[in-house]
Amino acid sequence: MAPSTPPLQFNHKPGFEIETGDKKAIRELYGFAKKSIPSLMDRYKLGYTTICRVLQYDRPERARPTRTGRPSQLTDARVDEIILYLSETWANRCLDWTHLRDELKLPCTPEHLARRLKQRGYFRCVACQKPYLTAAQVLARFLWAIAHIFWTKEWLKVLWSDEVTFLVGGRTVKQRVTRKRGERTHPTCIQHQFHRGSGKKGAFTQKDYVSQVLEFLPLILEAFAAMTHLLRPSAEPLFMEDGNSAHGHKSTNNCCARYRTMHGIILMPHPSTSPDMNPIEKCWRRIKQALHRRRHQPTTVAEMRQAVTEEWEMIPQEWINELVLKQEHWVTVLMERHGWSTPN
Repeated sequence: MAPSTPPLQFNHKPGFEIETGDKKAIRELYGFAKKSIPSLMDRYKLGYTTICRVLQYDRPERARPTRTGRPSQLTDARVDEIILYLSETWANRCLDWTHLRDELKLPCTPEHLARRLKQRGYFRCVACQKPYLTAAQVLARFLWAIAHIFWTKEWLKVLWSDEVTFLVGGRTVKQRVTRKRGERTHPTCIQHQFHRGSGKKGAFTQKDYVSQVLEFLPLILEAFAAMTHLLRPSAEPLFMEDGNSAHGHKSTNNCCARYRTMHGIILMPHPSTSPDMNPIEKCWRRIKQALHRRRHQPTTVAEMRQAVTEEWEMIPQEWINELVLKQEHWVTVLMERHGWSTPN
């Protein structure tokens, strides 16, 4: 292979390292053009010792075949074994770097272990939280998906609702797992949550739900119906509620059921324990993430109410519409999973 043409300009400053390209040019002129060392000294204005030091390497210094320095504390084969151990169970995923090192008796520091796994794309991330599903709930979700598989624009006539808790004066500590990109919904990376009832003291009751939610609903539904009738004149708006006991779905004589009947509120059937089938959940997630990024965290109920209202108003309506229209896709995914949890 013919050598490249040496650069004509040489802007070396005394006391500084010679550029790699200039070193290569000196070696090519000496080896291929048969230039003598005195001629190279005259051309590059360098001393005899400097020219000899450049010529003693037949390739760039960084390409030397012999390796220097200490050997790695964790070989590639050992790292493969660690990754295999991590992927076995949820408990292994939860181990932090220190406990993982102690568990496997690794001859390195936690920082070195984290650095080696980072090279493979593994990080400590907040675990994906999904509700624990029983066999009956899985079947109900699958049947619900079958009943709504052909819905497209019909999702726009649904008024979605949900309750969420915002912690004042601090942040919740969530479980973290070791995983790489694309493993968020891996079976060993999911933190299953059991249903928490609302029967404890101070919880949200049916009377609270009527006074704080349902009493404001008729005006909201009236304005929402004016929009749904533009899509289809005969499409009456549906109100979606989850299976929270405070909504009064187990009987027809409670205050919530009587209020809905009195005001003609039409409910949309929704499977229990299915937050992944409610697009408003992603709105809550977006608001909480925005609150965590705030420099000043709300410390009072009034500040929290103001902050949540500001973050809600900053969500683009087009983004919300896309969430609703994507229900068609997630219903298909729910059918493919036969009712089990989706990545949504």
